[in-house]
Amino acid sequence: MFGKKVRTGLLVLVAAGMLGLLSGCGAQVEAGGGTYAAVGGEALYTINVSGSGMASNIPDIADIQLGVETVNDDAAQAISESTTKMKAVLDAVKALGIEDKDIQTVNYNMWVEQIYNHETGMPTGQVRYHVTNQVSVRLRDLTQAGKLLENALAAGANNVGSITFGVNDATELQKQARAAALVNARAKADELAAGLGIRVGKVRQVSEYVSGNNPVPVVARDMGMGGGGEVPIVTGAYNVTVEVQVVFNIIQ
Repeated sequence: MFGKKVRTGLLVLVAAGMLGLLSGCGAQVEAGGGTYAAVGGEALYTINVSGSGMASNIPDIADIQLGVETVNDDAAQAISESTTKMKAVLDAVKALGIEDKDIQTVNYNMWVEQIYNHETGMPTGQVRYHVTNQVSVRLRDLTQAGKLLENALAAGANNVGSITFGVNDATELQKQARAAALVNARAKADELAAGLGIRVGKVRQVSEYVSGNNPVPVVARDMGMGGGGEVPIVTGAYNVTVEVQVVFNIIQ
């Protein structure tokens, strides 16, 4: 019996100590579906909202993947043909003033194809060698996009992997999108607070997520369609999106 009384007394002391810590420091807890923070013995309710903002501009750079694929019964010959054709493609690209720093090999692959008899479905023992060589070219003058593709295709490129537009410096777009996101978040908080008959207080916490997406044809312009036979390219618009999560104090 004496031992049980001692343990009970210790539990009371521990509980009292915990209450003392909560009264001197802040502890955020959930109550009735709402959130409040116990600070100095006073409950501070908060409201959590999300906001989004977007800023757009015309792209000023493009990353274009150009490739050469060769097939030959002889492995060495397949590699040699691939090298010769890719050199011609690179010469055509550099003829437009594109520097070496803006050209990068992104894929070089060689694989063997087994030849099968169409009637029996059995392998014949013959093989073909496939060589794929792809480079990514960063174009800083988008008025040359159509000419670049035309020259590359004429030089022997037989694979255009993708064209991705972007902006060289997205800092200003991020600032604009972030400002719009914060305004959106505050407007949501004010709207919710007005509906509940309360006021929005100071900001307690902010977090953000930034993303840039591929262009969509919102503001489009065609390049290389002036009768020269160049490939038509439409840049679209480059969008930067900022999402914010903001926690405000509530003033009752």
